[in-house]
Amino acid sequence: MRIKEEQKAILDSLIVERLRDNKSKNASLVNSFANAKNPVLENIIRTGVSFDRDTEGTVAYYVVKAPTGELLLYFSLKCGELFEKLDQFKLNLAYHVRDAVNVLQHKERFSNDEYARAEDFINRNITDIKQILPDIDKYLEKKEGLSADLRKELNTEMQRVLKTYPAIELQEFCSNDNGRQAWKKLGIKRKLGECVFWHKIVDMLDSVQSIAGCQYVYLFAADASADGELVNYYKERLKFEQSAILGANKPKYDFQCYFLCQSINDLKTRRNQFYADFNADSDSAV
Repeated sequence: MRIKEEQKAILDSLIVERLRDNKSKNASLVNSFANAKNPVLENIIRTGVSFDRDTEGTVAYYVVKAPTGELLLYFSLKCGELFEKLDQFKLNLAYHVRDAVNVLQHKERFSNDEYARAEDFINRNITDIKQILPDIDKYLEKKEGLSADLRKELNTEMQRVLKTYPAIELQEFCSNDNGRQAWKKLGIKRKLGECVFWHKIVDMLDSVQSIAGCQYVYLFAADASADGELVNYYKERLKFEQSAILGANKPKYDFQCYFLCQSINDLKTRRNQFYADFNADSDSAV
């Protein structure tokens, strides 16, 4: 059943504060942070790493507090970018198809051996050719553009992709074991993380989109459990998805983590559904 007004008021009362904005008080507060399941994230917030990054502006850290001041959770946001991989196989195939078709259509200009090789190429690759045929002009255009760019761009570290998408990375997202009692006292039966995400973070992502182009939010889930507990949590509770199309640059810090993402434009609709199903076991709604 739908969230009650008094429940929404409790979520409204949660304090989301930039770590660096109250440095002395927050430095003392994070000393009590603990998370038995993820000591790496516990260490980041308890040491100077988070304060240094937040002060430099490379990563924005936020602490979430109960109305009474107890530290419940922290998370961080960072600008990023997703992309569609440039499929070199399809680009090359389109180029070879064009050449082979040219030979077959103008047999009189080529030798019998050239004609036979072109015919054999088409027959051997017919399945793949059928897949790219509707977009073959697009691939040819990109292939020619790629060749021109390779001649022009001298930076050998440049990674060429098919398309890019502006995005925000939810880099760290971790609850405080020592804040569980404070959360329990608030009387909300839903999990703390999903409440913070849908009620607080979604508004922040919407604000980012209001001043700069941004299409996706993504994360790397460090899930070492045998049953994929953390990944399932992000999928089921926060509606993140694995993608077979989109990719991201994965730094060493995130090796062995699972890439998940979702469209920012879908967040409001999904949040409304979260509110609509907030009290699943309730018989009435206010």
